[in-house]
Amino acid sequence: MQGEMSNIDGLPLSREMQDLQNRFNTMMQRINSNSKVAAFMNSSLGRYLDDHPFLALLLLVFTIMSAVPVGLFLIFAVITSLLACVGFIIMEGLMLSVGGVILLCFLCGMVLISLAISSLLTICYFTFSTTMNYYHSSSVASKKEETISSSAKLYPADTESKSTLKEE
Repeated sequence: MQGEMSNIDGLPLSREMQDLQNRFNTMMQRINSNSKVAAFMNSSLGRYLDDHPFLALLLLVFTIMSAVPVGLFLIFAVITSLLACVGFIIMEGLMLSVGGVILLCFLCGMVLISLAISSLLTICYFTFSTTMNYYHSSSVASKKEETISSSAKLYPADTESKSTLKEE
């Protein structure tokens, strides 16, 4: 074996590592030159994380790993909210439909009850009216008889001639 490690292309590993380190340094300079990153690194939190790289790595890994569960939760919350809104609209429509049907049934029942009550009152009115007419006519006839009988007591001969005239 060779004393120096090599990769598949046959280049020495140290040369490839230097290229990788140069690209990494270029990318880090580009990131550090960003104004937002520079402002963060000048803050107290940025300086603290710069002094404690393990904590910065821990925070980075935690942020990356928590992105998927937080994203899934947010998607779940949005979908649940949308379904709740749609469900509320459907439930509201259903409740209004059921309320409308109940109101229609109640009003139809009121029509039937008012028809029955008005029919009963009409029957009572005609019965009372007929009874009163009958009572009134019989009362008038009895008053006529009383008048005739009282006049017969006063004028007996006159009453007999009237009664014989009625019979003929």
